[in-house]
Amino acid sequence: MYLLTRLRRHTAMRQLGKRLEKRAKAWLYRRLAVSSAAPPATPQTLEGVRRVLLVRPNFRIGNALISARLIQALAAGRPDLEIDYLATDTTVALFAGMPLTHCHALGRDMLLRPWKLAALWRTLRRRRYDLAIQVADTSLTGRLCLKAARARRTLGADSRLAGLYDQVYRLPPGHNHVYDVAAAIARTLGLACEARPWMTISDAERTRATTGLRQLADRPFEVGVFVGGHLNKRLPLDFWRALCDELNARGRRFVLLIGPEEAAMRPALEARCGRHGRVAPAMTLRDFAATLTQLPRLITPDTGPMHMAVALDVPVTAVLNTAMSRKFAPRGRADRVLLSPAPAAVVASLDGTTPCNPDLRPATFTRTPRETVEPSRQAPPFGSAMWAPR
Repeated sequence: MYLLTRLRRHTAMRQLGKRLEKRAKAWLYRRLAVSSAAPPATPQTLEGVRRVLLVRPNFRIGNALISARLIQALAAGRPDLEIDYLATDTTVALFAGMPLTHCHALGRDMLLRPWKLAALWRTLRRRRYDLAIQVADTSLTGRLCLKAARARRTLGADSRLAGLYDQVYRLPPGHNHVYDVAAAIARTLGLACEARPWMTISDAERTRATTGLRQLADRPFEVGVFVGGHLNKRLPLDFWRALCDELNARGRRFVLLIGPEEAAMRPALEARCGRHGRVAPAMTLRDFAATLTQLPRLITPDTGPMHMAVALDVPVTAVLNTAMSRKFAPRGRADRVLLSPAPAAVVASLDGTTPCNPDLRPATFTRTPRETVEPSRQAPPFGSAMWAPR
C-alpha cells in the first residue's frame, strides 16, 4: 500500500482532516456567501434544456449512489436529455450501466497535478451544458467544478451559497434524511423520483457473483455481514467476533464481507467463522455489489455498502454506532435499524424476536488496534480490492 494511502486511511489522520475541512469550509462559506437570494427552480427550468450536468464529486460510495437516483428520474422523465455526471475516480465504476452520456471523474491526484484538473474543466466547458446541478451543497470542490463548467444556468441548494446559483431547490420541512435530497430536486423540476439510492447490476455480474458464492459453500447463505465503517461509525473487532458466535449458536449460515480498510481483521474473523460461516475473498467494487444481490439480507454498520444494499433492494439490518447515523439509515419495510445493540439482539432481530428499537442499550466492547492484527495474504479470486467502504 502506498504511503499516502496509508496516511489517508489512518483513523487519526482522518479525524484531523475532517476537523480541518470543517474549519476551512466555514471560513470559505462566510466569504463566498452573498446576500441576494436566487429564485426557486420550477418544472419550467427544464424547458429548452438538452444537455445537463450533475455535479457530485464525492469519494464516498453512499453519497454517489444516493445522488444517482436523480439520473434515473431525469432519464425517465426527459428521455431526450443528454445527462452527464461528475463523479470521482474511486466511485465512477458505480455508474456503469446507467443512462449517462458521459461520466467524468475527479481524482485526488488532481490536487497535486493541477494540469489534470484544468484538462477536466476544459472537457466540461466543451460540453456546453444548458443546466448544471450541484446535487449537494457540502462540496466546495463541486462548486468550483460547477463554476468551471460554465453552464448556461446553474441550480443548487437554498443554503449558505444560494446566491451563487441561478436557481435553487428547497427541502420540504421535516425532510432531513439524506435520501430526500435527490427526490426534492427531481420534484422541484416536475419529475417523479424515489427517495432512495440507485444502482444497476448486469446479468453477467449477477452470474459471476452466484458462481463465487457457490465456491464458498454448497448451500445458500442466509445473511451477509459487512465488516467496515468510517471513523466513529466503525464497530470493534470484538463485536464482529461475538456476532459470529451468535450466528453459529443459532445455526445461521452467513458470509463475512470485509472491505479493503478492514483487511487486517481477516485472519481473526476467519478463525471465528465456525461451522456455519465463511469469509468472502476481496473483490472489486462491482463484484462486491453483485454479491450483495445474491444475499437475502445484509447486516452492516452505517457505511457505503449499506446504501449499496438499499439501492439493490437487499433488506438491511443496520447496526448504528452513533445516533447521528439515523438520518442515513435505510427506511424500507424489510429494513431493520438498531442503535448500538448487543450481537445477540442483532441475531435475534433476524427472526423477528427482538423489536427494532433505536434506543437499545449499547453493548461494550474492547477496541482492538488495527495495527496489531496481521494482514491476510489470501489471493482474491474475484479480483483485487480497489475501493474504500465509506
